[in-house]
Amino acid sequence: MKKENKNVVYTVTANCQDCYRCVRVCPVKAISVAEGQAYIEDELCIKCGTCVRECPQGAKTIRSSVEQVKELIASGRKVAASVAPSFAAAFHFENCNKLPSALRQLGFQYVSETAEGAKRITEESFKSTTGGHLCTACPAVVEYVEKYRPEHIGVMIPIVSPMVAHGRLLKQRLGEDWAVVFIGPCAAKKQEAARPENLDAIDCVLTFTELIEWMEEEGIYLEQCPESEFESFGVLDEARLFPLQGGMLKTGGIECDGTNPDIIHISGAEDVRDILDLAPAEWSYRVVEPLFCAGGCINGPGFPKERNLFRRKQDVIAYAKEAANKMVEGEPAQIDFDAVFRVHENVAHQEEISESVIQEILERTGKSNPEMQLNCGACGYKTCRDNAIAVARGMAETEMCVSYMRRLAQQRADRIIETTPNGIVILDKKLHILSMNPAFQKMFMCNNSIIGKHISYLLDSDNYEKLASGAGEQFESIRTKYGVKYHERTYALRDENQYVGVYSNLTKFRFDGDQIDLIKTQTLEQAKELLYHQIRFSQEMAHFLGKSTAQSEEMVKRIMELYEENDIKHQD
Repeated sequence: MKKENKNVVYTVTANCQDCYRCVRVCPVKAISVAEGQAYIEDELCIKCGTCVRECPQGAKTIRSSVEQVKELIASGRKVAASVAPSFAAAFHFENCNKLPSALRQLGFQYVSETAEGAKRITEESFKSTTGGHLCTACPAVVEYVEKYRPEHIGVMIPIVSPMVAHGRLLKQRLGEDWAVVFIGPCAAKKQEAARPENLDAIDCVLTFTELIEWMEEEGIYLEQCPESEFESFGVLDEARLFPLQGGMLKTGGIECDGTNPDIIHISGAEDVRDILDLAPAEWSYRVVEPLFCAGGCINGPGFPKERNLFRRKQDVIAYAKEAANKMVEGEPAQIDFDAVFRVHENVAHQEEISESVIQEILERTGKSNPEMQLNCGACGYKTCRDNAIAVARGMAETEMCVSYMRRLAQQRADRIIETTPNGIVILDKKLHILSMNPAFQKMFMCNNSIIGKHISYLLDSDNYEKLASGAGEQFESIRTKYGVKYHERTYALRDENQYVGVYSNLTKFRFDGDQIDLIKTQTLEQAKELLYHQIRFSQEMAHFLGKSTAQSEEMVKRIMELYEENDIKHQD
């Protein structure tokens, strides 16, 4: 697959940590993995930005347009800002009236609310829904239908988004020589502005995140800015609710409390996918308002991540309630609201993968047996079969399967233990033998029949006893048993409550200096220990002998005294 090149959403490969979270959350599986790195396939991507919002390492990001906007302003061209109605969610309600001032400090000569465009496209969309039922204000939904549900293009209301409508409205109001920069929470807006039919409306798109970074770079802080008004006209109260789920219906005065059978509003990739799983012939809906981000535009990927979603919602509602409305006479005449939709043939008709290829990949990963197909989703795909199809298409790697890689690691570890020339034995916390490899069995002429027995049944357990007592974490010795001279290294696995012994046969080896030093040290330690025990034994023996002698002396004295007493009595 072609790797991303100047994509709207792309991967910072240095931050990509091989976690596959982006694959798991991508609603259209537009992310390919090669050599552990995740790349976004632009022709498959719908620019929803879900991966940007969900990536824990910040490896997925929206390409910045700040430099492009700076160049527009520096060129001397007059530049207007179209600010999405979700701005209150990004900058807090108390700072809403300070944002126009900050934008003017950056060089914008006209600052207006996109809510103007939202109001106009709502009016156009709901003039008649004959032949159209699916609202098209969300560019990610439009891309999704065009690429993955082209059968629904016929039910889409052919009206442009608020951004495009507002851009055209501003250029008609101010003059075609003006540039318009849209500022909002959406990555898909960058792609929408680049569509050939929209080039007359929007010159550049910034996310709120980009704007905040630019303001910080320039030392502009909203708290320090004076209040200033937007140059927006008309009654926009309800249009300012447009970024919330159901906001377009609210703007159009259409009631929808969730019980309407033919009018619904939905948000989130799963709901959008589910409703579009219904064939157009099954639709009985008069109007469907879909937003691809769960909760609406206030959950777009271009927001600072630290703000709680419900606080964002509260700020949008508060601003819509409190913001002033301004009327103006002589508003420009009708603008072009018509939208153009097209099928992406290379996406809608992806190559079919043969069953034999799928089965070969499943067999390669040890999943030919359906019972081994865990469908855990850790790789990012819903089922093991989906992952196999992605592997066949070059979008995934077999190494993405956690259970497969764990099984490989276990097999490799088992193989190493089985084939190493060193003897290996594993004991439980009571020093009973849990397992041993063939080399150990051969070295000490034993078999699995001794499993479960105490290690002292077979070998000197001194080093293991020290480990168990906590005297150290590892010990080594050179010993002789059954005519075998061997090197023993023992260590503790504290978390597992187990002890491991590794044995090397030294019978046919000549000792080098280090080994001789080890033997000398070991012998000296044993001699010291023996001397210590002998001294202790002698001391204890002397103590007991001394005590016995004292008792005997006392007894003799008593007997002598008794004899002396008897002699005196006889004399009397």
